Amino acid sequence: MTFISKNTQSWTIVQISDTHLMDQEDLKFVQMNPEHSFHGIMRDIQQRYPELDAIVHTGDLAQVPVPATYARYLAFMHRLNIPFYQIPGNHDEVEYFPFHQQQNRVHAIHLGAWTIMLLNSAVKNQIDGRIEPSQLAQLDQLLTEHAGQHVIVACHHHPFAMQSHWVDQHKLKNTADLTEVMAKHQNIKAVLFGHVHQDSLNIWNNIPFYSTPSTSVQFKPHSDDFALGQEAPGYRVLHLKDNGEFDTQVHRVENLVGQINNEISGY
Repeated sequence: MTFISKNTQSWTIVQISDTHLMDQEDLKFVQMNPEHSFHGIMRDIQQRYPELDAIVHTGDLAQVPVPATYARYLAFMHRLNIPFYQIPGNHDEVEYFPFHQQQNRVHAIHLGAWTIMLLNSAVKNQIDGRIEPSQLAQLDQLLTEHAGQHVIVACHHHPFAMQSHWVDQHKLKNTADLTEVMAKHQNIKAVLFGHVHQDSLNIWNNIPFYSTPSTSVQFKPHSDDFALGQEAPGYRVLHLKDNGEFDTQVHRVENLVGQINNEISGY
């Protein structure tokens, strides 16, 4: 468990996702530079939210998942002097991934009356996701231990269909197992995920499930086949109150990505 302490009744956290960083900062991903757009997003976050409490990265940190990629990301993030946490996506390599406290397990990050619980849904050599029984058991235990906390759960893969056939083939495959655990507890306020490169909201059992735009390219919503969207890169901010209420919005940052090539059929 990790505790972030300050004398306040409100907290501000940012969710970023799907940075798809290369092993060299000048290399391109689907004809755009993911390092450039990631740094542009981070500048915008710092300008808008200079008192930010934490950043949560919901996976696909790397497109080229080698030690050099992760080392460069960590060096950059440490310079910000903002607490940051990350969970792996399907493009990440668990062997090299910078898990919080170097442990591939469920992590509980405490911010006053709130707790963010980080899950690993990545499966080696697969695009789709699954949360292992051991992590579900850890989640259940942590939710019980911290029943008085307001909880946000975060993973990489989308638990519910996006109405895009190609990406829905690669969703979380054991959503029912996750919701079975969640149904036993009354303190979960939201679920955050990445993977889908777009902003979305689904409601289950009165709990909102939010995705966030990628810091790189976007996926076209409601598309049967792979297609890139024209929307700008972005991120999600959440303002948390100690009484369990929160508000959230998505910010997009223009002019970070050039003209999107609609002829690209995959990555």
